[in-house]
Amino acid sequence: MTITDNASTTTNSVQLPVGYVDISATLDGGQAFRWWPEESGGYRGVVGRRTVNVSEIDGGVVVTPRDGKGVEGLEHTMLEYLGHDQDIEGFRTRFADDPCLGPALRGYSGLRVLRQDPWEALFGFITSSTSNIPRIKLNVGSAAERLGYSVGPEARDVTFPEPEVVAEAGEQFLRDLGFGFRAKYIAPAAEAVASGQLRLADLREASYSDAREALVALHGVGEKVADCVLAFSLDKPESFIVDRHILRALHKWYDLPEKASLSYAADWARDFFGEHSALANQYMFHRERLARRASEWGGTHVERALPEDEV
Repeated sequence: MTITDNASTTTNSVQLPVGYVDISATLDGGQAFRWWPEESGGYRGVVGRRTVNVSEIDGGVVVTPRDGKGVEGLEHTMLEYLGHDQDIEGFRTRFADDPCLGPALRGYSGLRVLRQDPWEALFGFITSSTSNIPRIKLNVGSAAERLGYSVGPEARDVTFPEPEVVAEAGEQFLRDLGFGFRAKYIAPAAEAVASGQLRLADLREASYSDAREALVALHGVGEKVADCVLAFSLDKPESFIVDRHILRALHKWYDLPEKASLSYAADWARDFFGEHSALANQYMFHRERLARRASEWGGTHVERALPEDEV
């Protein structure tokens, strides 16, 4: 860790030599929903009870407090959050010649899988059902601003509300905030976590299958939502999330049978990618998303797509 003076603030910054991290793709690509770009560069968000800016530098990232506090504890917090102990090099070596992942690794080498707070991840991915990233960010941000407490000068600088607070606020409160039908799933999930019926922290030590079973037991939590929570907050690198875009990629690159169900596809992918499933999933998703945008929207989106995917 290196602590340096930051000319634009009165605080210090922490430089984390974790290798190249694509901040935009990692923090604002669908894994987490409370990061926003700052005009000065980087992304601003709240991790735990700290408001920070995360920016790219050569060989790593620089983390700058935005809450007027010092850097104490930020090194550990942000290393954990950015998944510093992921087997990135093993993943790159193993799939360097893979028809889908090889080009993605060369073109988008800075993607990481985050290690978020499990409750915030569960809340966010229940919210994601039949929604899109801008709307999810709006909903999740509204709940945080109404129910969390301030840890910085801006309205968005708030902690994520504890499950007890969400449970007490109730389903109708969430509906009034714009969550729609998702409110009837979020409220009981909050009650289950608040009561101790579901101990999210314990799922980090549970097997993948046991942890997944515990999550899908919640009303409104299906396999896709469970796998998102497992991959992005509960240390389950074998988790593989399948939606229609990923299913299309599996058909295209790995000759998965056309009639394969989402469940079959997820099981097949976990067997094929093994302990690198979550990383493989993110690189595959990112490549497919950028290729689709280039095809449908054109313009500057073409420049972001891989040369192999240009149309």
